[in-house]
Amino acid sequence: MKLRYRLFLLFFVTIAMASVTSLILVRRSTEQLFRSFVFYGDAQKANAYASILSEYYTASGNWNKVQEFLIDLPILLSATIDSKIYGENHWTSLITTPASTLRSLLEDRVVVADIRGLIVADTAKPLIGTIHPERHLQHGVPVYSNFGKIGTVLVGSMIDSSLTGMDEQYLRSVTEGIAWSTAVAALIALFAGLFFASRITHPLMVLAKAARSVARGKLAEPVPVVGKDEIADLSASFNDMVTELKKLEAAKKQVIADSAHELRTPVTLIQGIVEGMIDGVFPRDDKTLASVYEETKRLSKLIDTLRELQIIESGELHLSPEGVDLKEVTLRAIGLFKPQAAKKKIDLRVEMEAAATALVRGDYLRIEEVLYNLLSNALAYTPEGGVIRVGVAQGPGTMMSIYVDDSGPGIPPEERVHIFERFYRLDKSRSTNSGGRGLGLAITSEIIKAHGGSIQVEHSDLGGARFIILLPRHIS
Repeated sequence: MKLRYRLFLLFFVTIAMASVTSLILVRRSTEQLFRSFVFYGDAQKANAYASILSEYYTASGNWNKVQEFLIDLPILLSATIDSKIYGENHWTSLITTPASTLRSLLEDRVVVADIRGLIVADTAKPLIGTIHPERHLQHGVPVYSNFGKIGTVLVGSMIDSSLTGMDEQYLRSVTEGIAWSTAVAALIALFAGLFFASRITHPLMVLAKAARSVARGKLAEPVPVVGKDEIADLSASFNDMVTELKKLEAAKKQVIADSAHELRTPVTLIQGIVEGMIDGVFPRDDKTLASVYEETKRLSKLIDTLRELQIIESGELHLSPEGVDLKEVTLRAIGLFKPQAAKKKIDLRVEMEAAATALVRGDYLRIEEVLYNLLSNALAYTPEGGVIRVGVAQGPGTMMSIYVDDSGPGIPPEERVHIFERFYRLDKSRSTNSGGRGLGLAITSEIIKAHGGSIQVEHSDLGGARFIILLPRHIS
């Protein structure tokens, strides 16, 4: 099932459950409030009846004819009171009670119990003469006279908690209104959910289409990034991935082209010499064979270098970590290049911080290879009579630093970001005289990374390039 429909189904189920739950809770709450309202109204009526019955008891002195009194009460409330029958000063409650309350007294069932719990009056008649315990009368209103409590009166819901037909009809009307309101709100929420589900799934569909295109090998155009939510972050990450894939694809093509170019030169030379020997142009002697041999060695070295770089970049480089004294390995590497430096009259300087703890954790031979590559470059690009400076110093934090400076032509700032890429060579003097293949610095960078260090290049105060290596200090 598509995500869009799954979201719609989720919205539908959630809204339906919320609507039913809301309807049940609101219906129950409304019924409770309505019952409380009805009981409150009946309590007001019971208070009015208590006043009337108190005056009746005061006038008659007993409950003997209270049933007839309650039946005749409508006539009493609608006609002039006969003071000869009821007494002249006993009905002030009928005079002071509001007319609306008096009219409402005629609408409900009334039960009167005496002090013993004996039912002496019931406008519906079935309870007359029965005796009820106090707990049955606890919701009633007590009736008092000059003699104290003389009975209890109950009205409407105090007698029977069931709602009247009119009350039930009113409650049903309220419930229907709530149900319709809930249904309309749920329908609006459902359409809103469908709209937002489409808003959510549309960029995902675009992203999925672009991903399928990438899977087929077609690097798609960037997908639009809308908003600042997680889907927008996902789209931005996808665009970054596509950009990196394009760079990798371009780099792969460049590597293939550069490899083909580098391999073509020795192969062409070998082919030309051999063809010349076959055609009799070149003599078949040791000197000619030596030339062919040198080209095969050059070809083999290039292949070995490419293989080494592939091993390092794939993470398959095997290191033999140990405590390596940077001062010792640096002095050893410098010793190897002193004859060549002297031949070019280059001043090869060494700087060692006396207080520097020069012990790092690494592979001795690989670190020596790094120094060999850097010194080879410095020697190749430093003019006759120039200066090369090599030093070991304390780096930031727990790092040790090795730096190699030269007084050569330097590296332009815009070229420094590419200098560690494979087959990358400067178009100026750093490549025209060296004959390098642009792999040494790429291998150097990968070896340093494998040691958990870093390498960077900047301008040297000697006028040329300054390579700085940082390696983590060895902690025993």
